[in-house]
Amino acid sequence: MHAPGLTPSTTPTQLLMNTQNRLAKIAAFCALPILVALIASPAFSQPPPPPVSPIAPPATAQPPAVVPTPTRNGKPASPPRPGEKREMTMEPLELVTRDGVKLRAFYFPSDKGKEAVPVIICHEWQGQASPYQKLVKQLWDAGCAVIVPEFRGHGGSREFEVNGKKVAFDLARMSKLDVGKIITGDMEAVKKFLRKENNDGRLNLNSLALVGIREGAIIAAHWAVADWNFPSVGAMKQGQDVKAIVLVSPEKILKGVSLDETLQDRFLWQLPFYVVVGRGSEQFGDADRFFKRLETMRKRAGRGATDGLWLEPVQTSLSGPALINEVPGVAEKITLFIKKELVDQAKSFPYVERD
Repeated sequence: MHAPGLTPSTTPTQLLMNTQNRLAKIAAFCALPILVALIASPAFSQPPPPPVSPIAPPATAQPPAVVPTPTRNGKPASPPRPGEKREMTMEPLELVTRDGVKLRAFYFPSDKGKEAVPVIICHEWQGQASPYQKLVKQLWDAGCAVIVPEFRGHGGSREFEVNGKKVAFDLARMSKLDVGKIITGDMEAVKKFLRKENNDGRLNLNSLALVGIREGAIIAAHWAVADWNFPSVGAMKQGQDVKAIVLVSPEKILKGVSLDETLQDRFLWQLPFYVVVGRGSEQFGDADRFFKRLETMRKRAGRGATDGLWLEPVQTSLSGPALINEVPGVAEKITLFIKKELVDQAKSFPYVERD
């Protein structure tokens, strides 16, 4: 259960400690004014909502304030000059799925051009984008382009149209079929946007990372399976873009859709995985069993090698957004995993323009 390049006596936590000084230096160059503006935004300034019961309606999300972004004119944003401060910007998006559902999303473009690693953050059931500003900032500082969609029935994506009239989603009534639509519809709408960003030279879609929180872990894993089984057409690359997955307090099942069944796929278990979970949380037992199954499959295929598999059991009962935001070092370790597996391995994932 050791990260690539680590000796058996070296843990991801120790690796993090060795790189904290460097991360701190990077963070020092972040522009304070834009961070203050982001935090002041109604959609990203609210504290994470308190836990709600499965039948309780989620709190009403506030519309986001638009944070100014650089004019790009269809071209990659110019990288900062030596000594120039880097500024993170936010672009509120409206993405439309194939079945006509309008999704709200928040996009944080990178200034790394074709070297930028795209990251999709998949929030939990009854969740929204607002709790993840801390993780977004860590990932952006590491050179990632981050997008946080709000799935149908959540956040700013709670309505759909029927015969010209707006109808609200009812999370309590949503079924396995609706979860399937999130996986095949909502996530594909996100990838469609990233495909355009890729073709405009603003990121490298071939080095895509997924971060799934609680039930979002199920959505992320199932979409990764779909992505890896999407056939290419001749020389045109269409899938196999997901190159690393982070599961935070992963739940076992969502509306009849199971996390375990993704291990039956011939590709998924070969990807780098980082599983972080509180030892005292409800998710620990299932998360630990899932990781051990993943590890066993990797050992059988790789003659005992488990490179790319990270398990981080944290001494806390917190889970989900609280685990990321309230436990020191968790957001940094997630970022470290993605940096080690993707950002630092950029040459292993060549840029490919899509049709």
